[in-house]
Formats: sequence, structure tokens, C-alpha cells
Amino acid sequence: MLAVAGFIACATYAASPGSPFQPVLPAGAEPSGVLTALAGVLGIDRLTGSWLIAAGVVAMALAVAGFLVLLRETWRGGVSLRTVVVLAILANVVVVAFVPLLFSRDAYSYAFYGRIAAVYGENPYVNTPVEFPGDDLWALVGPKWVDTPAVYGPAFTTVSYGIARAFDDPAGQVAAYRWLAGLACLATVAVIGLTVTRIRPSRAAFAVAAFGLNPVVLFHSVASGHNDLLMALAVAGGFLLLVRTRTHAAVALLAIGASVKAPALLPLVLAIVWCAVRAPVGRRRRGALTHIAVAVGIGLAFSVPYLQAEDPTLGMLELAGHEGWLAPSVLVRKIFGWLSFGTLGWLGRFAVAAVLVVTFVALVRDVARRAAEGEPTASVGAAMGWSLVALMLLGPVLLPWYVVWALPLVWMLPKPPRATVIAAGAALGLAQWTTEPLRYPDAFDVNLWIGHWILTPAMLVLAIWCLVDLRHRVLGRLPLYDEERVAAEAGQG
Repeated sequence: MLAVAGFIACATYAASPGSPFQPVLPAGAEPSGVLTALAGVLGIDRLTGSWLIAAGVVAMALAVAGFLVLLRETWRGGVSLRTVVVLAILANVVVVAFVPLLFSRDAYSYAFYGRIAAVYGENPYVNTPVEFPGDDLWALVGPKWVDTPAVYGPAFTTVSYGIARAFDDPAGQVAAYRWLAGLACLATVAVIGLTVTRIRPSRAAFAVAAFGLNPVVLFHSVASGHNDLLMALAVAGGFLLLVRTRTHAAVALLAIGASVKAPALLPLVLAIVWCAVRAPVGRRRRGALTHIAVAVGIGLAFSVPYLQAEDPTLGMLELAGHEGWLAPSVLVRKIFGWLSFGTLGWLGRFAVAAVLVVTFVALVRDVARRAAEGEPTASVGAAMGWSLVALMLLGPVLLPWYVVWALPLVWMLPKPPRATVIAAGAALGLAQWTTEPLRYPDAFDVNLWIGHWILTPAMLVLAIWCLVDLRHRVLGRLPLYDEERVAAEAGQG
């Protein structure tokens, strides 16, 4: 009941007119419906200043607390899978249908890149929104992104192209991305349920709840229309196909995910290595080549319409230059700068990137060894989850919706990465009090201070905890997944 009450409280606050959770909204996308009416009855729309900010913090805290209590009960077996699935469906429908756009203007960037290709006939990996100031979306795109080319994969840009063709007005386009995110979330819930009931039925309710009822998924990802949910669906579906030994289909789906958003490249590489080494000794080279051909072919199929000489990386070089304020690499860079009197700050970011590369290479080698030794398919699924946890914590940008990457596989991970993903989602869900800095500047400044000096150090500690545990498992040849024995390991033998 606490989980339901917390969700309703947060959704009602988010749907209140003028809620700090909302970014600038286009005409026709203003909050309305039963939750907005309830917010009026409760007087939320009459709160101002610090009282309004405090109410938002309390509402999100209730949602996070309720979720954590529910998650504990599902881990103990106190809540059925059917109950969790029904709640997840209802929560997603409520968020998409009765809550407005929240926490991010990314949906406007998605839509603008789609319009650059579909309406203006230009390449969104070369041309930027600043070149089209007469567009209806111009005033809605975040100031940081108006002169930035697309940094999303070509498959998603193709989706944006289709949405731009189908919807003319900004409100319709935003609604399309939000419904797409909600459907992707529910599809991921279904895939997680199918996978876990086959491998570890006792964890099915926990696995579905960890994803489908997570506030950081519902309010920071579905309500924001983020494409990270499409990538999460590809990761979950890719692992299910590996479990069913449909390896080429698994690689194809993961390649599509990587063409939506680059982080899926890590599980894609691990899956290819696993499939190649699992083949009989005399057929490993052929297996590697066929799986690589599938991945490359899909990547090229989506990329060809956008390829050009100015940016052949299709936004990846641009993305590599970004750094977010919550990322642990920022703190490490500041520490290096302080120790060197401001001269070697860049070395901190390089060091974090090097740790990420070394960690991934170690995972690739470890997966190859485990595949050769005939370990169960759970090993590669856990390795995929480990890689996404490492990227989330060691990458140059950390945002609440990045937690979505590893959540489809969190149920099979050992305690350190599992607890890290859940804790990061809870902390990041509480870390954003107001979306627009100019609307509540004082609250935003406090939010930044807490993020820099409390949240980011905590994320760094969690990263170190996970890396130490992973090193122990790789060097000690211990299972990458939770040591509790599964009921039926698919793909074994």
C-alpha cells in the first residue's frame, strides 16, 4: 500500500499546474485530467516558493520509499508476480495518460532532429536546431542543445523521422515519444518476466518490480519519453534470445539497440564473443564472422542515409566531449586538479576512462573463458549487466534515466552491483527537485550543491565497491551472477 500511495502522491504532484518537475511545455501539452484535478483539491497548485519545492521532495521520497519497501517484499516472496505485473501496467498507463512531460527537454531534441531530416531534408548529424529558428520547437529545445548535432543512434533518428512525418505539432510529437517509452517499458516488463520465470522463477516478481515499478523508470524515463527504454528493451530481449539459443537473432536485436543508443555496444560485443566461443572448436571463426556480419549489417542499414565525411562517427565524437555534473569522473577530475594546483585535472577524467576500458576488456576476456568452459548462459547475461553498471558509473555523464540500462538484468547480478543500481536509481530519483533552473534558482543551486558534494561522492564509492567485487570474481573465477543456484539454467550443456 505504501508503494501505491507513494506513486499516487508523486504522480499527483507532477501533474499539478506549475509543478517544478515539469520543463517548459508546448501548447496542448499542459497538465490536465484526474490527477491535475486532485492536485487542485489538495491545494498543491496553490503552494509557492520553498513550500512547493519541499512538497515535491516529500512526494518523490514517498514514491522511492514505497518502491524500496515493495522491492524488499518481492525479494522475500511476499508479493506475487501477477500483482506486480498489474501494478506496472496501471502505473505506466497513468504516467503516460495523466502526467505531463517531466524532468527533461530531451523529447524536444528528439523531435527537432527528426524534423531536420523529415521536414527540412537535412542531415541531423551535421545540421543543428540553431539553423532553423523558425521551427515551432525552437523555443522548447534546451539551450545546451540548440547548436549540437544529433548524438543518438541512426535507428532512433529514423524513428524520429517517422514521428516527424506523422505529427506536425510539438504536443503531438511529445505525446508520441512518451507513448513509445511507455510501450517499450511494458514490453521490457514482459520480456523480463518471460526470462526470469524460465531461469529463476523465485526472482520473477522482484525482477519485474525493479524495472516496471521503479520511480526512476516511471517518472524520469517514461514520463520524459526517453529512448533509453528502447535500448533497455533490446538488452532484455537480446538476453532472452541468448537463453533460447537463438544467437543470431540476439545479436541482431542488440545491434538495433546499439543503433538506438551507443551503450548497447557493450552487451553486443559480449554477446558476439560468447556466441563465437560457444561454437564447436572448428566452427568458432565462422561463428564469429557470421555474428559480426549480422551486427555490422544492421548498423550500416540504419547508418547509410546519414553517412557523410563531416562526422562519420554519427555523433559519437560529439558525445565523447560531454561531461555531466553528477558523474563520478567530475569529482575525480576535481581531486586531480586540487592535488596538482589546477594543472592535471584532465588526467582525472582520463584515468576514469582508462579504468572503464580496462574493466570492459577484462569482462570480454572473462566471458570468452567462461564460454569455453561451458558455463551457463547466465554468465553472459550477468556480464552484460556488469558492463552497463560500469558504464553508468564511470562514463562522463550520469543522469537518472541511465539507471534504466542495467535494470533489466539487475535481478541476476550479485549484491554489490544489484544494490548499486537500486541505490543509484533511488538517489538519482531524489536528486532532481526542479527541471528549469531559472524558475527556482535558489532551489536549483541547493540541488547542485547536494549533487556535487553528497550524491557524486556516493556514486564514486559505489563504483569502487562494484569494481573491487568484479575483480575478485574475475581473478577468483567466481560466478558473475548471484551465487544462489537457479532453478533451471537455460542454455547449459
